[in-house]
Amino acid sequence: MHDLVPYNVGELPNSSFNILLGSRRSGKTVLTEQIIRDMRKAKKLDMVFLFSPTGSGLDFIDESCRFTDITPLHNIIKNYNHMNDFNKKMKNKKDKFTTRTAVIIDDMASDMKGKDMQGLLTNLAIKGRHSAYAPLSLHFFILSQSLTMIPRGVRLNVDTIIFNNISSAVEKAKIFDEFLYILDSTRDGKRNAQVLYDTVISSQPFQFMVCACYKANVKNFSDFLFTMRGEPATWKKTI
Repeated sequence: MHDLVPYNVGELPNSSFNILLGSRRSGKTVLTEQIIRDMRKAKKLDMVFLFSPTGSGLDFIDESCRFTDITPLHNIIKNYNHMNDFNKKMKNKKDKFTTRTAVIIDDMASDMKGKDMQGLLTNLAIKGRHSAYAPLSLHFFILSQSLTMIPRGVRLNVDTIIFNNISSAVEKAKIFDEFLYILDSTRDGKRNAQVLYDTVISSQPFQFMVCACYKANVKNFSDFLFTMRGEPATWKKTI
């Protein structure tokens, strides 16, 4: 057994950069739908954009907000920069833009190998949240089957990384080193983290572990580690 509790997406920072990691049919797409649904319930979202080379999945997203190449993302960021600059000049909150957006980048592994894409992701991870100060908000969700497809500089600047059963020993070791050994890097500490991971992931099908990297002054696993499990739902309208 473990003492980790389900993650509350309402606790996400005002703007965030997130990675969802899992193999095909691992449940990460279903989990992404769950996250978006919960964010809407928590009044943290107005619109969602999907960038996917296949254009498939996440059917609740309107066709006008679905793209097969990354180019339109530059315009989204540019518009946010303009809105952010405008808001800084407005003294009254009622005069400010309040747009809340999620950007999902799904299954673009081949593009992630390119220098342009890696540079874009690194810039978004480090500076993206500064394009959307409250009352604006801008959330990025990077869905990938492979951790190493995502530059290390990006991984080290995420707000959350969400993952389930990782078959690659190399990638599992990287996840442990970068995210799970922060409390105790001794042999016993590492063993405890590994046992916790195995216990959580094997507790039920499609179970994910959430590492909330934005949490500060953590002293226990339960301070920054949580669980999450997507539950299929039928969307009645597109967003």
